[in-house]
Amino acid sequence: MLTVIVLLIVAFVFALCCVAAVIAAVGVASNWPGRLFSYLIWMIVVASAGTIILSERVLRIEQQGFVVTSEGEMGGTILAKLLLAAVIGVSVALCAAWVFTSSKKRAQNDRFKRRKLYSPNDIVIAFMVFYVAFSILPLVFGDSHYFHVSLIYPFFVFLALFLWVRMSSSDPIIVVKQCLAVMVLGSLVAAVVAPSLAIQPGYTSLIPGFTARLWGLAGHANSMGSVACALLILEAAEPSARAWVKGCILAVAALALILSQSKTSIMAAFIGLCIILGWRLLSNVGAKARISHTNQSHALSILIVAFSASLAIGGIWLMFSDTSLLTSLEHQLEGRAVGHLETGSGRTYIWDRAIQGGMESPLFGQGLDFWHLENRLRWGLTGAVNAHNLFLQVFSVSGFIGLAALLVFLYFFLRYSIRAAKVTRGGSIAMFTVFLIRSMAEVAITPNSILGGESLAIMAYFIYAIDRGAKGFQETRAEPTWRNGFVKTAGIR
Repeated sequence: MLTVIVLLIVAFVFALCCVAAVIAAVGVASNWPGRLFSYLIWMIVVASAGTIILSERVLRIEQQGFVVTSEGEMGGTILAKLLLAAVIGVSVALCAAWVFTSSKKRAQNDRFKRRKLYSPNDIVIAFMVFYVAFSILPLVFGDSHYFHVSLIYPFFVFLALFLWVRMSSSDPIIVVKQCLAVMVLGSLVAAVVAPSLAIQPGYTSLIPGFTARLWGLAGHANSMGSVACALLILEAAEPSARAWVKGCILAVAALALILSQSKTSIMAAFIGLCIILGWRLLSNVGAKARISHTNQSHALSILIVAFSASLAIGGIWLMFSDTSLLTSLEHQLEGRAVGHLETGSGRTYIWDRAIQGGMESPLFGQGLDFWHLENRLRWGLTGAVNAHNLFLQVFSVSGFIGLAALLVFLYFFLRYSIRAAKVTRGGSIAMFTVFLIRSMAEVAITPNSILGGESLAIMAYFIYAIDRGAKGFQETRAEPTWRNGFVKTAGIR
């Protein structure tokens, strides 16, 4: 009886706290609406880094191979959960505050309407529909009725970010870039201060003797690679006003990317940089040849997309086909690592399992627990925490319904990226291409995780396209509005 009374009191206090949080959020939204997006995304950065630090993660080699252990005490675990709970609570409160904020107040502070641009409702709705199709529908209609709280709370975090980015008084791209830079720089500092936390030893690299791999403050080295890749491309596309700041950011991002040894992110970053450089060279040539802006933009978009597709297909063919070039590489590079390339470091086996799982429940998929440890042990794929391919991950977990929702969202993502191409001078096309390349060998969108660094890369991709590629009330007048607003910030001359 006493336990029931205590639980009722706790539930009542929690309800009062929720009401107070919503009231506080409404008050903050009324007085400082332009700061809420920055506050929330910085909270995600702190929670992501804090969770890793408090876990006291140890990366080491033992007799059975590479292992990841956590030596954090119960107090550290509780603090980490409180950080996550704070992010969730603030996100829910901000979603509620959006509802209670008057439409007139929202219109006054809407950064899109101030620039005579339509609010990006279509792409936001498409993403949230994809989230529901990926996370919620398999819970009800999937082959396995698996439930976890991570299926629910990221919905409110993503929604809060997409809603309040419209109210941001500062350029959201600059905010995201600062968050990425802090994450990357903090990871490099952690590698020096606490190497057992941030450096994976004994990694089989393509380069003989290069056996260290940077995990940093991310959940995995591939996540670290995605964050560094996003920062590198974003800084190249939207350079800092001061040359020394630009140089430092590019150097730090490149160093972290190389140390992460994420082959997919390295290849994607190289292609992304080539797109930005190629676009701007061709723009200068086109300007001298007096080509109209519209025809030049369309021609460049087609050329860059075709070039990116060719490089991506060529890279995939090189990695997964049986060619004599791989044999010749073994004489210069680490033989075991080159051998792993023939199967994409084992990805071909994982992809085969993902296709089989999706076809067993083609409409709504297997559910999120399809890639849990018990199944992986049964398949002999203990390291396959996901399908290592965005489309196969979505298909295996949520079937054709989830895959269709993803393709609809990517359609809007591509439209926004192309529309922003002229303003960003190819930067949005480069970011979309990087995202697409990473999606071929990694799960570039992790809807059920908001910590670990990967969510920051996701937001960098999407917010860049959304903020720079929104459609103007009058498309012919949209460009001067953009240029006046961003030419100084981006350092474009």
